[in-house]
Amino acid sequence: MDKASRLVLFADVIDSGSFSTAAKHRNVNRSLVSKQIANLEEELGVRLLHRTTRSLSLTDAGHAIFEHARSIRHQLLETDALVDSIREGVSGELRISSTTHFGRLHVMPVIKSLVDEYSGLNIDLRLEDRYVDIVGERFDVAVRVTEPVDSSLVARKLTDNPLIMVASPEYLQQYGFPQSIDDLASHRFVVYAGVNGAISSWAYHKGSEIINFDMNVKIKANDGYALLKSALDGSAISLLPWYVSSNELEDGRLVQVLPEIKLETFSPIYVMYPSRQHVPKKTRLFIDYMVNYTRQQNFYIP
Repeated sequence: MDKASRLVLFADVIDSGSFSTAAKHRNVNRSLVSKQIANLEEELGVRLLHRTTRSLSLTDAGHAIFEHARSIRHQLLETDALVDSIREGVSGELRISSTTHFGRLHVMPVIKSLVDEYSGLNIDLRLEDRYVDIVGERFDVAVRVTEPVDSSLVARKLTDNPLIMVASPEYLQQYGFPQSIDDLASHRFVVYAGVNGAISSWAYHKGSEIINFDMNVKIKANDGYALLKSALDGSAISLLPWYVSSNELEDGRLVQVLPEIKLETFSPIYVMYPSRQHVPKKTRLFIDYMVNYTRQQNFYIP
């Protein structure tokens, strides 16, 4: 491994937070990563990291070298993108990260269209609801249900993400049809539970006011399909994005609860990628296909 490669590896270690995580992203042994960073320190003649059994921290020299290493990594990625963009045709592997349920429902059809049309293109799709490091984990593009927070990424909005309450006809026959927000106190809910805990309350608009209501949480899950399935099974009322439940509402397997209530929405859905310059053709194609696909879908409450 040459010096530039070790510097890029060093940047990956710091961005990922540990030797182990960086090794996992690269599918190599942790000892190999640690050895290469030690070789880099010896080659540069400076100590880059304070190491303990539980954590890593940068030395003063490490801070300076880290910024330089990130710049080198960015330049190398730009070079790869430039080469990709000037090649004829579309080939190679496209690494895509997507939030789980949206990926299953709406990224997979786009991928099928791409691979059907471009035989030289391979796809590596990772479906997970954590906030991935697009650059550090070497993804070409990501589909996220969150507002952009990283100014180094380019974010293109795909669609808004309205939220509704749904239940099965069987549940409503057993527990009653709510006529007002106050009636919800006697009902049970299945709610999303992410890394920051379960969502036990939600807000709705009443004229110019925004009012919170508490939910009697019966089931918590960290997966959109589990929330949908719980509602379909008649277990509880579920708060779901429209894109998750629209087909089941259309065929009558779910009923919208209090449709006149306008709930606060989830974050819009974005496609994000590392750079606006020299974007590889395969990345541009996926983005264009994704944008066109979402425009054709009914993601909005009628």
